[in-house]
Amino acid sequence: MTGPETRLARVCAALNRQGAAYVVFGASALQLWGSARATRDIDILIKPTVENARRVLAALAELGLGLAGEWLAEEVASKPVTVLGDTPRVDILTVAWTVRYDEAAPAAALFEIEGVEIPAASIDHLIASKRTGRLQDAADIEILEQIKRLRRA
Repeated sequence: MTGPETRLARVCAALNRQGAAYVVFGASALQLWGSARATRDIDILIKPTVENARRVLAALAELGLGLAGEWLAEEVASKPVTVLGDTPRVDILTVAWTVRYDEAAPAAALFEIEGVEIPAASIDHLIASKRTGRLQDAADIEILEQIKRLRRA
């Protein structure tokens, strides 16, 4: 039996195997909610503890991503963002603009891709994380608002 084929499913399968506490944010989460937005990276908001950062780094090292095995968990847990790998590139976030793990995790939606359970940010938390003033983020907010309206209909 082979493992998952999509980048997101491979990364999340490894995170799940290691018992990492995380929520998918960014364009990958938008895709899970139904947006066609393309992306080259995977944004994961993690529980910012040293033990959890160790689990995240172990998962990414298992996939051979960048220098995951070289990073100190203490550093990853204390920085707002750590970027690892190239294909896929994984952005490890301890805060997604104003959204923190402890508020995002309970509201996360669970999606299943290729048999892998993936916790994704709620639409409201995605919108909050996109209030950056960047043009692309403003466009993402419009898409998320449309998805939200359609889900209510």
